[in-house]
Amino acid sequence: MSAENLLAFIILFPSLCTAIAYFLGNKDEKIRNIFLIFVTLINFVAVLCLFKYIKTDTVEISVPYIMGSGLHLKLNSFRYIFVFITSFVWFIITVYSSQYLINYIHRNRYYLFFMITYVSTIGIFISENLLNLFTFFEIMSFASYPLIIHDEDEKAHSAGRTYIIMATAGGLVLLMGIFILFSYTNTLDINELSDILPYLGNIKYVISSLFIIGFGVKAGMVPLHIWLPKAHPAAPTPASAILSGILVKTGIFGIILTVVFMMKCDIYLSIFLVIVGFLNMFTGGFLAIFQNNIKKNLAYSSMSQMGYLLLGIGCIGLLKDHQAIAVYGTLFHVFNHAIFKVMLFMGIGIIYMVTHKLDINDIQGFGRFKPVLKLTFFIGFCAIIGMPGFNGFASKTMIHHALTEAGHLNHSNLAIIGDILFYVCGAFTTAYLFKLYTAIFVENNSRYYASYKKDINSRALFPMVASAILIVIFGLKPNWFLYQFEGINEIFNLHNTGVFDINFYSFSNIVSALITIGLGILIYVFFINKKLITIVDNKKVYVNPSINWFNLEQDLYKPILIILFKISTVVLHVVDNIILTFYNFIYTLIKYISNIEFIEFSSLINSINNNKKETNESKFDYSTLEKNIENRTEFIKTTVKEDLKDARYKMNSITYSIFLLGAVLVFILLAVIIFK
Repeated sequence: MSAENLLAFIILFPSLCTAIAYFLGNKDEKIRNIFLIFVTLINFVAVLCLFKYIKTDTVEISVPYIMGSGLHLKLNSFRYIFVFITSFVWFIITVYSSQYLINYIHRNRYYLFFMITYVSTIGIFISENLLNLFTFFEIMSFASYPLIIHDEDEKAHSAGRTYIIMATAGGLVLLMGIFILFSYTNTLDINELSDILPYLGNIKYVISSLFIIGFGVKAGMVPLHIWLPKAHPAAPTPASAILSGILVKTGIFGIILTVVFMMKCDIYLSIFLVIVGFLNMFTGGFLAIFQNNIKKNLAYSSMSQMGYLLLGIGCIGLLKDHQAIAVYGTLFHVFNHAIFKVMLFMGIGIIYMVTHKLDINDIQGFGRFKPVLKLTFFIGFCAIIGMPGFNGFASKTMIHHALTEAGHLNHSNLAIIGDILFYVCGAFTTAYLFKLYTAIFVENNSRYYASYKKDINSRALFPMVASAILIVIFGLKPNWFLYQFEGINEIFNLHNTGVFDINFYSFSNIVSALITIGLGILIYVFFINKKLITIVDNKKVYVNPSINWFNLEQDLYKPILIILFKISTVVLHVVDNIILTFYNFIYTLIKYISNIEFIEFSSLINSINNNKKETNESKFDYSTLEKNIENRTEFIKTTVKEDLKDARYKMNSITYSIFLLGAVLVFILLAVIIFK
């Protein structure tokens, strides 16, 4: 099979099989489960077969006249990392779901939207046309919504509302950016835009800002992250795993396209991403320390880990011609985070399958005598905190080196502050994961001595073991990963490729990682252990004071929206009255004109009849004609009146239907005018 056919196959094959699986599920769910496992496996194999084509080349498909501007799909070394990790994670999560969802209802509905999300996610990563990318992006957003609300309780619906509102708002902002971009460039091809957008003047910052906001929502970027800690605890664990491991990467992918490719590493956007990256790292890590809900703990962890990626993207711009280490470090962490975070979520899911509880106080000691679960979770724990010997250590080390080099290259005094923040945020990661691991796998609880082999079986553990193997392989041999994607050099136009010669296990790198881990253990011992743990009836009880803290959604966004609603109501009421007055004026004018026309026509007929009488000519019967004209005129007047009345109501409805978006559009248009 040719490379182009394989590229089409990886998106068309699962699309077709999704429909088949839905009908199979209505007949026999066991057959459907087996069928989907093979579908995701075959697609993963197809992705593996594509590797030989993209290692040093690019595979493209162009189909004109689809979606107006044509369908343009592209796969290269850069995009392949995202496609590979998506296809691998979906395969192991499909295997895992067949065990996890046994006691759930609406399983067929779940698998339908699960697979639609899969297809659209791959579509995002291989889209070279922004309109294609936006279409897949919106399909993914709406398809993942039913996964979040699958339990259909109040908690799930609340999380779903927040998610769909943020996703829709982000999509509208992204669409506005695409509209403005197309009006200035007359193209939506990403490769062509890189030669146009950076030279558009200040309007380029309006466009790129809209793109970053639109993609930033999905990436969990502060302060657009509010859906993340709500959606993860509410969704079934397999859905939480793909939300955290893959879907947030679609936002990161979009930001890379915007800042690195279309804006050619603009310095101002790069500085902005470094700042936001640290905000994500610090805020997510700090809040994760307090969480007792284990899935919310991992949700804030994902938010923090996205900060590392945003920081890496920012460093790509700051390093200019020396950006190789930032590029490889960021993409390596994209891969690593997906592996260890998905594995951690699967471990939490196994615990929930047995206990149906997520509070750390209810599941203390669950994993103490579950050796495979305990070992695999420990490997994931070591990976995420950056322990030497595990994959997270390698990618975090590269991002740290990129940050240090950026500080030296730009002779910035802020480099020291950045370095300190990097250590502190890494320490937070160690602290909240150490809290999670000790509570679940170290504490003793006789209630959970049973092995629970019915739930903790091979279908549940195989995906975790496979992930753990990858973590160790790429942790011990990180250079092997880098060498596989040498094609990235040409894609990112890298001149300095000394990144391949990095000695990850140098004394300084190991000491740096151990310092971070040591600081995290100190935070656990002297803060978590003393401030967040109390003893009740000789049992440790974890407390969460952050529940009563400032809530971004409830205490900021909702009041602002209410105020905007009230202001918009008043303003648009005035606008509505102006529109209605205008249409009433038009109606009156047309009515007046129509009456005049009838009177003048009647006078003309009378004049003709009088002339005929004076000349003794035979007089035609104009009475019938006059009556028809009068009836027709009355019909026109009535029709015009009804049409204007209908238009009046339509304008009234339209006016009120857009008031929520009105304020946002006004700000965007003002920015366009100012920066034009």
